[in-house]
Amino acid sequence: MKYFKIFLSVMVMALAFQGAMAQEVLDSLEIIYNQILNGEEVENVGQKPDVQPEESTSQRILVFGDSMLDGVGRRFNDYASANGHTIFTSIWYGSTTKSWAYTTELDRLLQKVNPTFVVVCLGTNDLGYRDISSRSAAVKEIMRVLGDIPFVWIGPVTLRNIKQDPGIVNMIRENVGVDRFYDSYHLKLARFPDGIHPTFEASARWVDGVVTWMNSPEFAYRVHFNRPSSSVPFKNYETHSTRYKGTQKGL
Repeated sequence: MKYFKIFLSVMVMALAFQGAMAQEVLDSLEIIYNQILNGEEVENVGQKPDVQPEESTSQRILVFGDSMLDGVGRRFNDYASANGHTIFTSIWYGSTTKSWAYTTELDRLLQKVNPTFVVVCLGTNDLGYRDISSRSAAVKEIMRVLGDIPFVWIGPVTLRNIKQDPGIVNMIRENVGVDRFYDSYHLKLARFPDGIHPTFEASARWVDGVVTWMNSPEFAYRVHFNRPSSSVPFKNYETHSTRYKGTQKGL
């Protein structure tokens, strides 16, 4: 009776959805059906993959992006130290999604670092631009390069000189998926005198919010990071100025 109820529930789900989602449900149905026929215990279907189960081995974390990493990278460094992980932070001042998509920087870093988890902090320097489709293509290219590596994309915060985002934040969210995108646009953060970059203290609270969300079932992967009780010395793995252009890809 237990198996019949599970079987019936999945059938109802398949009828409720259409397209690709329906196919996923039907695939799950086939798995359950075969398990029932073979007298096996029905496994949890669609369970989120383990990226870093609690008390797991050390992770190699790559954090890359724009100048927001001055604060964001600093706090992730604290988390890495507190949880026994190795972190590699690559900051490229003034970089956009196109900077990382159409140069060999990300490919080179992935080969060099061989990360098991990636933190992307990009979008601030894309705000205000209206060429949404071309920047959408850039986000897709970044995701293509990342491949199957688990990642979180931290979205941009507001800028005082841009009254309304023309759609950059929504574009990134739609490409990345709500379960891998942390929306920072609503945050009220104290800034340095330039009015752009959050203070280190504000950045720490920002990252704490990101990690709290990553530890929740809303995130695409099963992870757990304990909050650090103190700060540790921080130094970027790589630092590139606004003048840096990287090596263009031969697309």
